Amino acid sequence: MGHSRKRVITGETAAGVGATYIVVEGFEDTVNIQTQANGTVTTLTIDWTNQNILYDATALAAVNINTPNDPGRYSAPASADWNQIATAVGASQLQFPVFAIRIDITAGTGSVVYQITQG
Repeated sequence: MGHSRKRVITGETAAGVGATYIVVEGFEDTVNIQTQANGTVTTLTIDWTNQNILYDATALAAVNINTPNDPGRYSAPASADWNQIATAVGASQLQFPVFAIRIDITAGTGSVVYQITQG
């Protein structure tokens, strides 16, 4: 048995349309996400994935041609398999481990302030 610790990740997305990717600790089975709009955020989604979005298949292929890329486990952030949690700012919670969270603003000129707590 190990011990768990609470890890708080805070930040703010860039203003306007675009996605922000936040890698979290994959062994924690409770993920709480608090979001608040800063300015005008018309449409957004908050999503999760279990794929490793830190894996850079292009860079790896350039240095080691013989290393296979397993598309089921590794993915570029924009092409990962994302699962939607919410479509509005506020509170969201997951009760299982994830690799990363994405806040994707699809309409508006504002930003989103976020706080993610695990454990």
